[in-house]
Amino acid sequence: MRLDVDYTRISADKTGAAAGVESQHEENAEFADERGVTLARTYTDNDLSAFSGVERPEYERLLADIAAGLIASVTIWHANRLHRNSDEVGRFIKLARAHQVKLYSTSKGEAYNLEKASGRKQLRDDTSEAEYESEHRGERVALARKRQARNGDYGGGVRPYGWGVDTGRVRSVCVNPKAPAMERKYEDRPVLDMSRHNDEEAAEIRRWAADLLAGVPEAQVLRDMAARGVLTVSQADGRTPRRNRQPARHGGWNSKTVQQILTSPRTSGHVVYKGEIVRRNVYEPILAEDIRLSLITLFSDPARKTSPGNTPKWLGSLIYQCGVCADGTTQTVRKNTSGTPVYRCRAKGHCSWPAEPLDQVVASVIVARLSRPDVTDLIPGGQDVDVAGLRDELIVCDARKRSAAQLFAKGTIDEEQLATITAEVDEQITGIRAELTAATAESPLADFAATDDAQRTWDGLVIGRKREVLRTLLVVTLPPLGRGHTFDRDLIQIRPAKRTAA
Repeated sequence: MRLDVDYTRISADKTGAAAGVESQHEENAEFADERGVTLARTYTDNDLSAFSGVERPEYERLLADIAAGLIASVTIWHANRLHRNSDEVGRFIKLARAHQVKLYSTSKGEAYNLEKASGRKQLRDDTSEAEYESEHRGERVALARKRQARNGDYGGGVRPYGWGVDTGRVRSVCVNPKAPAMERKYEDRPVLDMSRHNDEEAAEIRRWAADLLAGVPEAQVLRDMAARGVLTVSQADGRTPRRNRQPARHGGWNSKTVQQILTSPRTSGHVVYKGEIVRRNVYEPILAEDIRLSLITLFSDPARKTSPGNTPKWLGSLIYQCGVCADGTTQTVRKNTSGTPVYRCRAKGHCSWPAEPLDQVVASVIVARLSRPDVTDLIPGGQDVDVAGLRDELIVCDARKRSAAQLFAKGTIDEEQLATITAEVDEQITGIRAELTAATAESPLADFAATDDAQRTWDGLVIGRKREVLRTLLVVTLPPLGRGHTFDRDLIQIRPAKRTAA
């Protein structure tokens, strides 16, 4: 025996009590009773939109039961409860006609005669009207949000990292809005001024930018953040992240998130709507625009190593050179048979310099050099360069390469011509990137120009920043320790790097 059923749906159930779908079912049941029919089953999709494209499990189950020949009639409150997408209507009509299923609308007080063209048109028209209403409402909301963005007003959502100052006001927020009314709980939460910096987080952003532009590897920056216990927005604000509507664990920081924050136009004080800058210089910037553009260029450099690898824990790992190979081969730290960390040649295992005392000697040389009054002579002066213009040149170069590839694919140019064009453009790109780097890279020695205590400044640096200071300042070469393997600091060969003055 086939069943008479109804289908109910509500897009947004703010209370979680399913009152909307229950009301629909009660009216559907009354209308069925007027027809002398008892509804044997209800298919309900609560808090799911028919317009958003989200899968509706009960709707799909209804279609499956129709296809299985289990359904005699379907009652709906209105056509917009069943569909708000014209593409779905044709599928339903075809299935209902094939299995002789009748469709009733409670609000209309009659059936859609799907066996006649006029009845099918009526269902399509009612659905199309609902689709138009949804689209029009979406356009109004989008326009309001864009206007809000242009005015510099915060549009809600997750607080952007680096922004938000407590105004001293609070607002009451329901922490379990889907619970029954008598069981809901409320808490007071601070109202934040999202046009102002969160000083601690803004300082953190500037620190990332300075380290990266000074040459510190991104993996080292992330490792330092983990060591210092830097909190994400979710962790700082006590939010529980969700994935697929389910609570999820805090994932912590990753390179993608850090890059998004550093390159976001908002970080330079601009207002963004759907990825586009709609108004410039609305807020006080955390990073100057040139710095942000420099970071964009840094992250987009195809020559940049992006695999995480191992982050060095020692000052001179992969920097100190082997004095036996004498060809630039570097050394890494390994433990010897007695368990002592020692520097050894990466290629052939030459030398066995104890790591800790060696790093201490090199650090003392660095601090002594940076304590001299002429430390500012080691820091290159700024250059007046149009960073935005150089980035535009990079975009033009990339477009030229793509154009050449398209011409080659069409047979307009041959392989030799393509190679010539590509080589010329690559050479130009290399020159532009070098100019950008020279203009915007921050010297890792900059902190020492503004201090009267080089030792304290050195001690306050993370290992990644210390390693960049070493690279900038010195070349350290390690010969064999000699007979007895006695540590002798006089054997260590230390000379100024070519890019700095001794």
